[in-house]
Amino acid sequence: MGKKQFTRALLILCAAMITGGCGQNAESTASVNSSEINHSEASDSSYGTVTIQNGTRTVTFTQMPQKVLCCHLYAAENMVMLGLEDYIVGKNVPANAAEAPLPELADQFKDIPEVERSNENAVALGTDLMIGQVSAFKDTAWGSYEQFETEGINCLTITGTLVEDETINEVYTDIENLGKIFKVEDRAAALIDEIQSQISEIQDAVASIPQEERITAFVLDTFNGNEIYTTSSGLESNLIELAGGINAVRGMSDSRWFNTSIETLVEADPDIIILNDYGTQTIEEKLEFLSENPALQEVTAVKDENYLVIPLVSVMQDVRAADACRTFAEFFYPECFQ
Repeated sequence: MGKKQFTRALLILCAAMITGGCGQNAESTASVNSSEINHSEASDSSYGTVTIQNGTRTVTFTQMPQKVLCCHLYAAENMVMLGLEDYIVGKNVPANAAEAPLPELADQFKDIPEVERSNENAVALGTDLMIGQVSAFKDTAWGSYEQFETEGINCLTITGTLVEDETINEVYTDIENLGKIFKVEDRAAALIDEIQSQISEIQDAVASIPQEERITAFVLDTFNGNEIYTTSSGLESNLIELAGGINAVRGMSDSRWFNTSIETLVEADPDIIILNDYGTQTIEEKLEFLSENPALQEVTAVKDENYLVIPLVSVMQDVRAADACRTFAEFFYPECFQ
């Protein structure tokens, strides 16, 4: 199949994990094991010392955290998938409707409070561990590392936001770290194995696609006038590649996300445009931008109306990565999954 034979327009909202795959398996693990965690271990000398190398910071635990504040949904989902929801005292307020927990995790999330972003709120909850992107640990956000240190609160930064070019491996690292901190290494290893298995299945399914027929994809995150915000590297780009596609602007910028002109999209001439769903700019506005801009009408993806919509949370740093990868692969090469 030639890569310019696509003539369909498909809008997919990637909400549920693969049936029988990571979501189902991990959900079962969580529901069975969450009651088995002994919270008294926090003061038990048998806990020992757990040391996590978190970028340039070394985070040391001498007792198990009891009150975890998750600054982002993906941090909370990783916790819940490991059966650790009882430790979560709060999570961030959703920024948009697309930022919703996986449906199969709804029961575990219903009792987790949503907390407005502020250092005062974090302290008021009695938090002893904050988990979030590097951007969460600023004075203008939840508070700086130094501020939390003086308040006796440990900070664990999502690994993918600390590296130059995030891949699925950083998702594994975050899950592994939670396993160490909460003494659920077996559960963490099982979840990682499940995600790895699903990724391998996807790669095997698309392995026969010749290099010259690989789909090129361009990520439209947001736009402003004739300026487009897109990604040159990072997890979304990595998942596109694991799915057998090519990021049309891979390596174009030193930054993971960057602003570029509309001419870049014209020159890239991608087969598919991926629309990230989040924030105040709607999918309808993004589609209108593509369909009504005269400069874009000869772009292959625009001519064919070949668009894939995916919630941004599905390509962030958590257990959804395998499902997002499969969504990409099935859209790129449907014949490989029939």
